[in-house]
Amino acid sequence: MSSYFRFLRSTSFWCQVSTWAVFALLIGSVLWRGGESLDAAWILTGVASLSTIIWHCTNKGKGESVPVSLWLCAIGLSVLTALSYYHSQTSNYGVDEVLQTGSLALLLFWTIRYASHTELQERRIEALLKALTLVTFIACIVGSAVYVLQPVNRFVGTFFDYRFHTDYWPNAWGQYVLLTWPVCLYTVLKHADALLGSAKQRFQLLLRCCALGLLLSCLVVSYSRASFLVFAVQVAALVGVLYYHQRTKRCITRSTQLLVAIGLCALLLTFAMNTARSQLYSVQNMVQKLTLQAAEGTSSVTERFAFWGQATTLTKEQPLLGFGPYSFRFVQTPLQQGVLQTSDHAHNVLLKLSMERGIFAALLFAVLVGMPLFALGKRVKANPHCANLGSSRGLLIGRGIFGVLLHNMLDYNLQFVGIAATFWVLIALLSVECNSQNSIKISRWCSASVEILLAVALLAFALYEGSYLAISSLGRHAEAAGDTVKAMQWYDKSAPQFFTRDLHLSRTKIHMDNNRLASAQGTLDEYFAQNEHDYRAWKRQGDIALADGKHQLALEVYNRAFTMGKYNDVGIMHGLLRAYRALGDRQEITRKKPMFDRLLQEYADAIAANVHHIALSPNVEEFVGVCNTLARMYRKDAPRYEVMAARADHHARVERGRIQSRPPGYLW
Repeated sequence: MSSYFRFLRSTSFWCQVSTWAVFALLIGSVLWRGGESLDAAWILTGVASLSTIIWHCTNKGKGESVPVSLWLCAIGLSVLTALSYYHSQTSNYGVDEVLQTGSLALLLFWTIRYASHTELQERRIEALLKALTLVTFIACIVGSAVYVLQPVNRFVGTFFDYRFHTDYWPNAWGQYVLLTWPVCLYTVLKHADALLGSAKQRFQLLLRCCALGLLLSCLVVSYSRASFLVFAVQVAALVGVLYYHQRTKRCITRSTQLLVAIGLCALLLTFAMNTARSQLYSVQNMVQKLTLQAAEGTSSVTERFAFWGQATTLTKEQPLLGFGPYSFRFVQTPLQQGVLQTSDHAHNVLLKLSMERGIFAALLFAVLVGMPLFALGKRVKANPHCANLGSSRGLLIGRGIFGVLLHNMLDYNLQFVGIAATFWVLIALLSVECNSQNSIKISRWCSASVEILLAVALLAFALYEGSYLAISSLGRHAEAAGDTVKAMQWYDKSAPQFFTRDLHLSRTKIHMDNNRLASAQGTLDEYFAQNEHDYRAWKRQGDIALADGKHQLALEVYNRAFTMGKYNDVGIMHGLLRAYRALGDRQEITRKKPMFDRLLQEYADAIAANVHHIALSPNVEEFVGVCNTLARMYRKDAPRYEVMAARADHHARVERGRIQSRPPGYLW
């Protein structure tokens, strides 16, 4: 027994604990919704912080292995993110991004040190890559069952939330595959040359090609156009390097045969999955998707260009620290160009960082990711024998990192912990693979002091916010169940938190529903103290003023909300009309009527096409209300408004009926 307790107090025990915790984080974050939920960010913070503290406390005599340039960039990005949040203009959101950025920096350092152990380096790197390969294939198997047996018409792997019919993320799954398929290729084909002897060995090689074909087929049926484009670039770059260095005809022939075999397996498995699905549900047309003739048409492309331009404009307004983490959704709305053309991010990692955290943060991220890739390029150029399919570990890891970086220029998905943690772990492994022995390392004392301080700060902040997060979640469940009394009790207890999100808006709504206008105003003021860029809050302010008989104030506030969010909520226009009518200002309504009519027509078109699921939202009822109001005011135009209202109501009923009448899933 005494020896057992000595083992529990030993250095090796705590090193094993931190190692298994990191492995569990990588596996669990991918398999549980892709790490999209908030609990994944908090778990990441706990694992990265505790692993960092354990490492520095149990490896005091070992030398440092983290390059100083990499260390400074990661710490600098974490500091700039924290400063950006401190000065944030939308501070009710963004806490999770602060925790995630600091934690990923610590995870990067831990992985470099873990994989740099001279005696165990090869074994540890291989263990990490095998774990990533295993979890990727498990996600493929789970995703195959979901794709065939559930109504969702795109492959999502494990990147979904089964509770909501809209929470499926095929583009995020596509990005994860772009990151991990080169790793899987390396792990599965590492010893391919040894399987070219007997018939049994060739059969084993065929099975390995089938496994890789399954992975690629799971990318194909995600129908992610950006992923297809990036995958083509990855393959072209990889083939170019391989064929440039493999001078012998035998090597070229063998690599070509393997690639062709994997491609054929992918096509057969894609056909098999779609055939199985077609027996239960409809299958999306690949040609229509690639030629932009699917339901969303060209909107996804045009919206991305708009987001990039808007992010550039916003970056110029706040170039040093940006508007704050997760601020794009709020500050972008006045720049919107169409109905519901808004997003949580700019669909470009560099523009997201520059707009939210400042230009220097975006530059640090670019340098941080670019240094290992640049070192890899130099290594491949200097060593003509390092580019053999299935054996060039660094080359394949670099292809995965490059693919995710390129994909994030088109569609940002690093908010998923499953992708982000894997991404930073692979950057660390590539740094170890390509790092020169003569590169300057950060001093041991400096790294230990700063990282332990950062880890303790992240842990303390996560524990403080986590307790309130749990309490507020109880309030959200109570409110969803209709128990507003209990919901308010939980909400009031969690009010002191920083990461309030929509907490104060929920409190305001409950107070208004119970005609407690003074209390509603108080909670709304708490929200404005954190975020003045949210059109929803200004609309709520207009509702309070109108209910309190302050018609002129209501008009001013509704006008501000209309400027900020007219393309997202028809209810703002409805409130504006009510304020004008309360003031008896029909002349102003008549003056603005052409503008109202144009906006109503845009909403009518959006509802007809169900743009961004608008036909499922309360916007339809508000649209009908606005049309009925204008029909009563302008009898001459009443037939047109009545037809618009009837069509919108019809399209909404059809779309909602389609959702309700969908064949049930066979898994849940």
